[in-house]
This record gives sequence, C-alpha cells and structure tokens, in this order.
Amino acid sequence: MTAVAELETPALTVDLDRLGRNLDRAAAYADEHGLGLWPHVKTHKTLEIARLQLDAGARGLTVAKPSEAQVFAGAGIGPLLLHYPAAGPAKAERIAELAAAGPLTIAVDSLAVAEPLAAIDAEVLIELDVGLRRTGLTPPEAVELAQAIEALGGGLRVTGLSCYPARGDLAEVERILAEAQGRFEAAGLPCERISGGSTPTLFESHRTRMTELRPGNYALLDRTEAQGPFELGDCALRVQATVVSTSVPGRVVFDAGSKTLSEAAPPAGLTGFGAVVGHPEIVIELLNEEHAIAVAGPETSLAVGDRVELIPNHACTCVNLHDVLYAARGGEVEAEFAVAARGRVR
Repeated sequence: MTAVAELETPALTVDLDRLGRNLDRAAAYADEHGLGLWPHVKTHKTLEIARLQLDAGARGLTVAKPSEAQVFAGAGIGPLLLHYPAAGPAKAERIAELAAAGPLTIAVDSLAVAEPLAAIDAEVLIELDVGLRRTGLTPPEAVELAQAIEALGGGLRVTGLSCYPARGDLAEVERILAEAQGRFEAAGLPCERISGGSTPTLFESHRTRMTELRPGNYALLDRTEAQGPFELGDCALRVQATVVSTSVPGRVVFDAGSKTLSEAAPPAGLTGFGAVVGHPEIVIELLNEEHAIAVAGPETSLAVGDRVELIPNHACTCVNLHDVLYAARGGEVEAEFAVAARGRVR
C-alpha cells in the first residue's frame, strides 16, 4: 500500500472516509423526506463512486452528455437520467442506444430535441426555468411541449417536470413548480416526478414539492461549496502538491497550475485559486499552466520540497483534468479510480 505522502505530485486524491460521510448524509436526508436521490456523476466521472452512491441508496444517476452516459451504461450502471438538451443526429443516435440498453429518462425544453427521439422507449421530464435563465420553460410553455410530445405517438412518455435551483429563493422555485404542476394536472398530463435539487440547496429541498434530487458536488465538495451546511473539512477532494520554488521573496510556487486545479474562480467573498490546507495565510493569486503562484506572509516556513494539500475552487472542472483519483483512507492509498468519463463532453 502506498502512502499519500509518497505519491508523485501533483496528484488528485479522494478521502474515502469524507466521501462516505458525504454520501451517507445526503442519502439519510433523502430517505427522511421520502425523496429519490439521483446524484449527478459529472462531478466525479468514476464508476467506483457511482457504485458507492447507488449502494448508499441512490435510485439512479444523472448524467450530462450522451457520451458520458455511455460510460456508465456500458458498465451496467443505471438507471440514468440525461439532464441536458442533447441536440443533433449523432446525439440522438447515442440516446437511442442508451434507451435500448436500460431504463432512461431524458429532460427536454424543446420539441426540436424531443422529436428525433420519438421512437425510443424513455421517460421525459419537461424542464422549467426556475430563475437561472439558462435552459427551461415557463409553466404554460411546459404544458404545450408536453402535449406536443404526447402527440408524437412514439415511445416517449412524459412523466413530470424538472428544474435546476442552483441557488437563491426556494420559495420562488416552489411557486413555479406549483403553477406548473397545477397546469399539468388541469391538462390531464402526468406529473408523478418532479426532479430538481443541487448541492447548495440540497438540505432545503423538502421545502418544495420536488420528489427527487440531483446534487453532484455533494460527494466530493470543494472550496465553493464549503459554506452553509458544508465546511472545508468535509471536502473529500484534495490536490497533493509540492513547493517547487521560493526564489521570489514573499512568494511560494506549487507544482499544480491551471492544468491541475482548473481556473475556476473563487467563491464570493474569497480570493485565490484554491485553499492551502493548514496555511490560511497563503493565497494562490495566480495560476500558470504548471505553476500555482502564491503570496505567503513572513510567518510561512515552507521550503522547496515541502508538500501541501490544496482544495480546488471547483471539483467538477478539476476532476476532468485528471486520469486517476487516488482513493485514500488514513493517509494510505487503497485504490485508483480511473476518471472513466473524462473528456466525455459530446
């Protein structure tokens, strides 16, 4: 067994104890409130963590792109919820293959995406815009789309609604969901599933009529999500890095640049491209491709060759830069998780 301290840096590690606590906490919340948990695998992109999520009680998994879904379906992992407007003939072909392989749900906000898929056997959720102004429809538009999909007469079955309450006022989210559900019922449309949820709103989801949740980042966590119900100590994802230079006075340089951490911006109210565990006085002010350039106060005693742990600003983009997640417990590496869906963005 290899010690984390012996890994060549930079290396991306996941602490199995923290990961387990994060998975169990979300599963217990969902169970307490009778909610179906459909974690989004775009955060970790690994088969092993997906299986751990299902073992912890998840009813299915959410994926972003058809090519990402193929990785998990190919390993016999499912059921899957494809929550992305997958437009184009190549993607329609992949989705048809996915539907033939196992239970599939797709979320749509246009007939242009749904119509090429009319013949496949899949459930459909109509996506609502609940404030993000990215994708999704108004409640009246959602009814019109659901009716148009039912009129196609194929294998698609409208079973409800979906939304993405990233942050903000859940009272407004609930108002939109209530209006949409009421309109669906008045039109005689099925609405047994109302899918939503995100990591920032995870533990407030019971305040809405959502029946299932799709958090992703809750499993690993990062500096952006280490607020509210989460803390930096809950972050299972860490970048192991080494000090490679202290030649510039007041600066420390780590071997983990933008190709390792990603250039995700810091969360509101904070500065820097990640947290240096155990060194709150150090701020990573600049990333080059291979360098993390940090400002260090006079009390910092780090020297060339010293190792540090970094918590990235955003887990999802960080993981997608790596081939392997080193799964560790108590400072010892127990397994290597291949980032099997890395780069699957089609």
